[in-house]
Amino acid sequence: MPRSPVALIIALSATLFAAFALNSGSSLQSSLLALRASSEGFAPVYTGIIMASYYIGFVAGIVWGASLVNRVGHIRTFAALASTGSAITLLHAVFVDPITWSIFRAMTGLCLSGLYLVVESWLNEQSDNTSRGSTIAIYMTVSLGGLAIGQLLLNMSPIGSFELFTIASVLLSLSLVPLALTRQPPPSAVSGDRMTFRRLYKISPLGFVAASGAGVLSGAIYGVGPVFAADLGLSTQNVAYFMFFVILGGMIMQFPIGKLSDMVPRQYVMIVVLLGLVICGLIPLVIPDVVRDNLTVWGGITGVFIMPIYGLAVAYVNDYLEPEDIVPASGGLLIIYGGSAAAGPLLGASAIGHFGPWALPFMFSVIGFLVAGFAIYRAGFGRRISIEEQGQFVAVPRTTPMAFELSPITDEVVQEGADNNIEDAPQNTYNEDDYLTPDGTAHPDDYGHVMVDSQEVADDTDTSKTSSTSEKSPKPETK
Repeated sequence: MPRSPVALIIALSATLFAAFALNSGSSLQSSLLALRASSEGFAPVYTGIIMASYYIGFVAGIVWGASLVNRVGHIRTFAALASTGSAITLLHAVFVDPITWSIFRAMTGLCLSGLYLVVESWLNEQSDNTSRGSTIAIYMTVSLGGLAIGQLLLNMSPIGSFELFTIASVLLSLSLVPLALTRQPPPSAVSGDRMTFRRLYKISPLGFVAASGAGVLSGAIYGVGPVFAADLGLSTQNVAYFMFFVILGGMIMQFPIGKLSDMVPRQYVMIVVLLGLVICGLIPLVIPDVVRDNLTVWGGITGVFIMPIYGLAVAYVNDYLEPEDIVPASGGLLIIYGGSAAAGPLLGASAIGHFGPWALPFMFSVIGFLVAGFAIYRAGFGRRISIEEQGQFVAVPRTTPMAFELSPITDEVVQEGADNNIEDAPQNTYNEDDYLTPDGTAHPDDYGHVMVDSQEVADDTDTSKTSSTSEKSPKPETK
């Protein structure tokens, strides 16, 4: 029997508190560093490098986080990374230097990526097929709520003080408490499988390009959005409100836009959202004074068009995947998103430095126009998929592939795993059928498997073929 939302929140309260504290602390730290770098007189390009370094570390965490968790365990990993991230946050106030801050920012991204992986593993362990949809919805709400509240914490002390770094550090430390004291058994091993970029682009060129564009846009708005607002003359309080409404706009409209994409062809919804961003980015060039006086309203509208793009891209790619391929594909898409997000602060800071603050909205328009143009091209000449063939849109945080394990769209894989008898499982662990791609070709590296010595593979393959040929199941039909 499905649990009520209240009962589910109570059951997940410890993990959800950890997620809220992590997002609040990281959100506060991000905007604080952007504003503090500007007030310290750092050149815009250095501010861009500092903010971009976070995403470099975050991608590194996606690549190596699973191996770390599987090697030392969930609780030890969380304790080590939370303590390290908390200490690094305080060190920003001690060593005020762009190069040092860039290193610290990369380390912060690495720590947070691992922390999110542990949190999402725990949520996945506590969920079943009857509560996955509710769990991911609650987790998404808590995550975005934490990001929004973190922006408002900027008002608690002056930007140049030590206190805001202390608050961010305390929030990271507090996230450790509920998981360190939990009586829940630790989750099972974390999968590190990822689909290659080549395979992702072959499956969905539009999804690949849209995820890249979403990364640049998100990296720019989170990385240099506070600098953009401050350069327009806004006080720290109003900068906090501006960023709060950017996140709130995306939070409120992401789900309705996603559900709309379930009812009409998804690429058309993506095109409308991107063209809306183009118009939104051009408005400040036409009526700059009006936008400056109502910047929080403009920020909320901008968030409506920026935040759903990645979710639409992921859902569009998933429409072309089998359920068992969704999690490996999400790992590849997150790396694409994170790598592109690293370019966002660099491009945004450079644009502001050379052309002034209104260059940032214009950059949004340019990126939206380029991705929309590609989407229109793919809608006319690419592979078509009917509305009936489309999967379900699920808003998932842009954190780790483990978040996709929580998604109801993977229930089919979970159910199949539960129904299969262990005695019926193939005994040969190097079965060629396990590596078949949807087009019927075998590429062992397509799903994140590390290639070993070719001679060793040959020996293993020959052995398996001679010893278990009679046991091998028939080759599945390809689509």
